[in-house]
Amino acid sequence: MFISKFNKLIRNRLLWGIFAFIVVISFVAWGTQTSGTRESEEAAGKLFGKPVPADKFRKEFFNTYLSMALMFGQPLKITEEMNDLLRKLTWRRMAVMKTAQEMDLAVAPDEVTGTIEQQPFFVENGQFNRKRYEAFVASFLSKLGASEAQFEDQVREELIINKARMLVSQAVWVAPLEVAQAFALVYDTFDVSYVVLRSDEIRQKIKVGEDEARKYFEEHKEEFKVPEQVRVKYAAFPFDRYLDEKSITAEAMRAYYDENIEAYSTKTTNGWSDPLPFEDVKGKIKERLARENAVNTAADRALDFEVMLAPDRSGKAPTFEAAALTAGVSVATSKYFSLQEQVDWLDVGSDFNQAAFSLRMTDDDYFSHPVRGAGAYYVLGLEKRVEARIPEYEEVKDRVYAAAERQAEEEGVNDLALALRAAASKAVRDGKTLEQALAPTGVEVLSTGPFSAKTGFPDDNEDVVYALTKSIMAYNAGEMTELIPLKDGVAFAWIKSRTGADRSALASIRNDLGMYIRRKRAETVFHEWQEYLLKQAGFEDKVEKAKAAAVSGEDGEEQPEESP
Repeated sequence: MFISKFNKLIRNRLLWGIFAFIVVISFVAWGTQTSGTRESEEAAGKLFGKPVPADKFRKEFFNTYLSMALMFGQPLKITEEMNDLLRKLTWRRMAVMKTAQEMDLAVAPDEVTGTIEQQPFFVENGQFNRKRYEAFVASFLSKLGASEAQFEDQVREELIINKARMLVSQAVWVAPLEVAQAFALVYDTFDVSYVVLRSDEIRQKIKVGEDEARKYFEEHKEEFKVPEQVRVKYAAFPFDRYLDEKSITAEAMRAYYDENIEAYSTKTTNGWSDPLPFEDVKGKIKERLARENAVNTAADRALDFEVMLAPDRSGKAPTFEAAALTAGVSVATSKYFSLQEQVDWLDVGSDFNQAAFSLRMTDDDYFSHPVRGAGAYYVLGLEKRVEARIPEYEEVKDRVYAAAERQAEEEGVNDLALALRAAASKAVRDGKTLEQALAPTGVEVLSTGPFSAKTGFPDDNEDVVYALTKSIMAYNAGEMTELIPLKDGVAFAWIKSRTGADRSALASIRNDLGMYIRRKRAETVFHEWQEYLLKQAGFEDKVEKAKAAAVSGEDGEEQPEESP
């Protein structure tokens, strides 16, 4: 499965280029987050009581990223959350590989070769096409700085992990009763009456006073905590500044056209590619190459600027402003912003925030590597850092009122729903329907008519459909559900009837249903086994440890500063 999506990915060379860029950027981001200094760390963490060298971790991080991207059939956008997930998956991968080695699990070279040769993209007319494989190595792996041997090593690791997964899954068993219960959940027919109460239905009745607001603030101060903030100065290197279409030669355009012919082709009725004439597309190619050259030049200038800021052997370095003057760029200063806050005055992503928060107030670490935005590269310089703090009530008064009102609405809806449910439960026990029980209250009671999980809960609201379908499966005819939370309210339902499914249909799907349950359970067991291995290995990630220290204020690198 991990390389079954090659065909979808590799057809588009531009996508491969983007893929390669994202992976490279992810390694830069990882390197930035793993250390507060520019000196490489000796270890990324610990596993089984031994330090894990940073270069070994980077190798396994690459293998993890490649496996995930090929499994999903598309490049993965590296956000802070994705980076954290990939790191955790990398540590799991390393723990499994170490355990697999101790279990003498191995993969022969012909298994690796056979797996690669069976991938759909590398097969033509039922036979392995070496030219396609060589194109993959040259067009994709080379852009990552990865070799064919490294890729084959990644495939070998995946095969070993799959063998470990298969061994663990042997312990999974599904009882016949479980299959029958799952069948009933999907195919039993329900007829349900239900009530949905929305928060906005009582909003006008909710009034929060000053005393209530202050009480809410005192009980929920952490909810209004102002996160750590930084203010940076930055030098911009706009792409447009380096645009020069005149520098693009005809030879360069022709070479690009030949290398990317598929991007400039149309499909004929019989499915063949029909290339557009070079003369028809050379204008677009010139624009594209000029843009790429401008982006690369901006990156080079930004990198030169970063190097300029580094102290020389005697410890001397120009100021940020002096270096900018020499480089011929202007310097701007940001407002204060947090790690999760959108930098809305520039067209940049979260990597700008991550770069800013990785900076430290030292001569070597107060400035960043170049950060790419939508229209420029930026080099950041830390100007001031403000520690997280609990604000005064008056600073966040409006937010407090809004939060207190939301809580009052939720409590009001819940109280109303509990009262209605209690009255309805008693009336239903006395032989009334839910509609009859709640008629005096004027509350709308909805009815589904017969349905099953397979046919779907008959309501247009996805939140209601998901929440009620999940809840009512646990109830029998004549029972009233507990309160069911919704995104903006609450619901409860009365099961008018539940009719068992035709058991004769179970025989035809018993095996498939049992295999599905077993497969899902095997995935859960394998995941829990990986977590167990990490725990037994005394797993320690330096990045997570540094984050925890920063949150608890144990890093001790800087003193709290005055609030902006």
